[in-house]
Amino acid sequence: MSTKAITPRLADRLCSLAESQLQMQAARSAALDGGALGVMAVDSALAAIIIATRGAYELWILALTLLGLSAGLAVRVLRLPATEQNGPLVVEILEARGANADDTIEEQLLDDLAHETLANENALVRKDPLITSAITCLLFGIVLELAAQVLQ
Repeated sequence: MSTKAITPRLADRLCSLAESQLQMQAARSAALDGGALGVMAVDSALAAIIIATRGAYELWILALTLLGLSAGLAVRVLRLPATEQNGPLVVEILEARGANADDTIEEQLLDDLAHETLANENALVRKDPLITSAITCLLFGIVLELAAQVLQ
């Protein structure tokens, strides 16, 4: 037995931990995508209101620009890859079982789960700042339009 060998009990715990992490990452990705859709909806509604009211001092143009930037960032969030990889398919495991020992399959399963967890985390790291920037631009656009309305 090599020093790299993992006990079956530890392997079960590691698989459970990896599955839990993958589920949390998928939920986080869905929440970020939902947030991006919400930002886009608010951007559209506010743009319609701004165009209809056209505030003072031509600040409405700047407010629309910020809302456009916010919508663009939200679209970018949606275009980034989501956390689609959620572990190996059961069919792949069954096919591998015929050719390999259970210990080898366990190691491959853990390796696959570890790689997919890392890939998902990298995808989420790229989405987080984009949605934050989209919301920030949205808020600045709102504040600017409110200031224009007060100045009227």
